[in-house]
Amino acid sequence: MIAITYIGQATTLIEINGQNILTDPVFSNKVLFVKRHEELKFNPADIPELAAVVISHAHHDHLDINSFKYIKSTVPVFVPAGFGKFLSKFIRNPVIEMNEWASHNLPDGMKIIAAPAKHVGFRWSGLRFRKCCSYILAKESSSVYFAGDTEFGEHFKEIGNLCSNPNPIDVALLPIGGYSPKWLKRYHMNPIAAIDAFICLRAKHMIPIHFGTFRFSTEKMSEPVEWLKRLADERNLSDRVHILNSGDRWEL
Repeated sequence: MIAITYIGQATTLIEINGQNILTDPVFSNKVLFVKRHEELKFNPADIPELAAVVISHAHHDHLDINSFKYIKSTVPVFVPAGFGKFLSKFIRNPVIEMNEWASHNLPDGMKIIAAPAKHVGFRWSGLRFRKCCSYILAKESSSVYFAGDTEFGEHFKEIGNLCSNPNPIDVALLPIGGYSPKWLKRYHMNPIAAIDAFICLRAKHMIPIHFGTFRFSTEKMSEPVEWLKRLADERNLSDRVHILNSGDRWEL
């Protein structure tokens, strides 16, 4: 069984066959000087027992140190290679660095694989850290792909080819916002690119992320979702593309 709860931006709670993984935790009402666009609809005090936390990169809207007060210090945190020393200054959790295509097996059968991403993540707090990754989360015959933040690229075909045999990705969590003005295309995907990535991944289902939470770009807050809905209808993908509001839970 797979269940996805969309919390906001790239923060999701993923359950795969009884184990829970939290992605890019941000529960604060403000990131730097930008306030959350809508009220947080998920109570972080209700986070279930976690097997792991995965962090795609160091941008403040994907890694909020204050949010770790809701996460038990025994939960392992997976980060791109090179970022562990910096993060360990602020949290007590075990931090596991992941090079591209490295894998790690958790107790009870969950496998975490670090996959490519085309993005630049930096943080000015004592370290200019730029590495990013996405993650494949798999247990038994079920799998979820979490893109974090990325532009479109050949890495989606590479990931799709790797995961299609014997079992294709069940659910792909793909970013759809932050694409305007046009120069942001170097770092983010718009809904067209996200749909193309979904097809390249050969995934069964798609859930959009990275929209409607913080305003860091100039497109209307509602535009990414409205655009994605139209594209899903036009490409006969409406039964496979599932748009969640903050706090919504979807089960497969």
